[in-house]
Amino acid sequence: MIPIKTKIPNLLSALVVILMTAPAALSATNGDGPAISCPGPSLAPLLKDIPDRKAAHISLKSRSFSASPNVEAEALGNVELRRADQLLLTEILRYNPHTETVTMPGRVIYEDSVLHVTGNAAQYSFLDENGHFSSIDYGLTGSSANGTAEEIQLSSKTHSILRQLQFTTCPDEEPEWLLTAKELELNFDNGVGTAKGAKLEFFDIPFLYLPYMTFPINDQRKSGFLYPLVSTANDNGFEVGIPYYWNIAPNQDATLTPRYLSNRGAMVTGEYRFITRRTGGSLNFDWLPSDKKTRDLRYHYRVVHDATITRRWNTHVVVDRVSDDQYFQDFSNSLASASRQYLRSNAGINGSGRFWTFSMIADDFQVVDESVNVLNEPYRRLPRIAFDLDRPLGHRGLRLQLDTELVYFDRDIGVTGSRFDIYPRIEWDIRTDWGYMRPSAGYRYTSYNLDWPGDLGDDSPDRGTEIISFDTGMFMERYGKSGNVQTLEPRLFYLYVPFKEQSDLPDFDSAPFTFGFSQLFHFNRFTGADRQSDANQLTLALTTRSINQRLGRELWSLSFGQIVYFEDQRVQPAGSEPLDDSASPFIAEFVLHPTRRISSRLAAQWDWQNSEFDVATLGVTYRSAKGRRLGAEYRFRRDSLDQFDIRYYEPINESWRIMGRVNYSLMDSDLLSAEAGFEYESCCWALRVVAKRFLRNRDGDHRDAIYVELLLKGLTNIGRRTAPLFYDLAN
Repeated sequence: MIPIKTKIPNLLSALVVILMTAPAALSATNGDGPAISCPGPSLAPLLKDIPDRKAAHISLKSRSFSASPNVEAEALGNVELRRADQLLLTEILRYNPHTETVTMPGRVIYEDSVLHVTGNAAQYSFLDENGHFSSIDYGLTGSSANGTAEEIQLSSKTHSILRQLQFTTCPDEEPEWLLTAKELELNFDNGVGTAKGAKLEFFDIPFLYLPYMTFPINDQRKSGFLYPLVSTANDNGFEVGIPYYWNIAPNQDATLTPRYLSNRGAMVTGEYRFITRRTGGSLNFDWLPSDKKTRDLRYHYRVVHDATITRRWNTHVVVDRVSDDQYFQDFSNSLASASRQYLRSNAGINGSGRFWTFSMIADDFQVVDESVNVLNEPYRRLPRIAFDLDRPLGHRGLRLQLDTELVYFDRDIGVTGSRFDIYPRIEWDIRTDWGYMRPSAGYRYTSYNLDWPGDLGDDSPDRGTEIISFDTGMFMERYGKSGNVQTLEPRLFYLYVPFKEQSDLPDFDSAPFTFGFSQLFHFNRFTGADRQSDANQLTLALTTRSINQRLGRELWSLSFGQIVYFEDQRVQPAGSEPLDDSASPFIAEFVLHPTRRISSRLAAQWDWQNSEFDVATLGVTYRSAKGRRLGAEYRFRRDSLDQFDIRYYEPINESWRIMGRVNYSLMDSDLLSAEAGFEYESCCWALRVVAKRFLRNRDGDHRDAIYVELLLKGLTNIGRRTAPLFYDLAN
């Protein structure tokens, strides 16, 4: 009996591997943004789980079949070969047992759960593992990827050649973009494909020509060039960059991007990454050897290294440096980056246990904002050692808590020295179904050993003060006629801290907290340990909310509160007089979700003594079912901030989308940042264009830039990646 049952499946597998690998190797879809799909061939739906083909039964049907030992077997007329999800159709199929060769001289159709192939002829030798397929048309089920190949030559299980290959994801006979290659060699041993004479056409216009290129044909990384980056800006001019990806090792890689800025010169950007079982890190840098405008070397680099020592201990290192104060103003792509005041570098070790945490860190700062006064520059901490403890005492809610810190502060100008701060306390957390009580009593001690006390005189000042607090709240619920649950959550917080003179203490890192709702319940009005506020005060707060139980969604919430002061607040920043206010500003926060599509938030601080707002924030967001996004926010802080931010995203139809964003300062009568863009998407390509303008320095200079990105679906991106700019507004 002729062993055709064991031979034919191998032929099918060979055909599948070759045709699946070729288009997949040349494709790399981008997960950002466009989601329109091209209509594919009318094939069976893509299976999630491919059946076990080796164990599957094989069936062969034909109008006639002849076979005998040592004689060529032949199936004629409507030949149909099936195995699991695989189907092979042809008119003539011959098998030669001497050469172990299968020949199909006529039209061949092959289909499975992922692939559809037609060809004019096919031949395969199981003895030599060689094969030949002619005039192939292919398409991928569940995808719009399709193409042709004039010839496929199999020389072994691990090596094959495709000639005159075409690939696209466009369905038309005249595709909008087309990738062609004179020859494509696939080596499955090393997982590398080699294309010769590759050409990319966009609307019949030659777009890119690569006489020689290599790429991975499996899920392993492969060194090679990535898509080019293109943009333009009013100050830096036209910019183009061509990234090169280097797969150094399975745990290491690097990307090197030569860039050219017409108004600045040649620049290099690089990224190196590595990871091991216990360590990981990265290096990012920009290097401009000679700026055309300044004639200086310009650079920025950032090094990150993390290491796990044991299950409880790890280290972290960051080095962040820049060549000059103007660097981010000249090369940033956003207002947030251009307005940075300093860069922080640090190195430290961290540990944690069941009830404790430990950290030791040293940090340094590079000031990159020339407007920062030298006396206001941050101190270097060389180092900062902290140990915190939170340990239960029994099973009745009694806890011992401890915060400790030892820091050495260093700076070129001003007072320098070390500071030790310790804050032990006992807290009793009593909880019931209807509420809680949390009394706490502790003692905070801070001492200094100053190398240069300056005008303070004393080189070893200290401060010790008691801190007593009582926090209590209730939870009450009622059910309305609509079935919604409304809660009522009153809260009282009493704090007592006696006044201690602190004018003889240095001020390394203390500043008043930005007053907000959370500060109603904090034991100190200042950051750092140099200043401990005095207090004899009671906070009264109330939160109420409405919850739709059926939808599991909060409909609205309202929180408001105020601090009542029983004594003057004598501890204040240097140069400030004690406050004799009887109460703090009245704080209120209101969040409303009237529908699933609309949400709004209002937060305000009302100075009841002067009858004016200190702080106000109002924001509204709308999300339509069709994808429209509209957001508006107004922010106000008396004497320092008065601005609004409007965001808009509109899918006009299936193909067109527009976006825009404006951030404007009413106080300065100046535009802080603005973005506007559009996107056109067809089933196989997309174009994004985003224009951006933002304030890049305190002199009022703006950067105007245009970013363009062309996405060829299933192949590559060309241009500056704009998806984060574009689709952040859609979320």
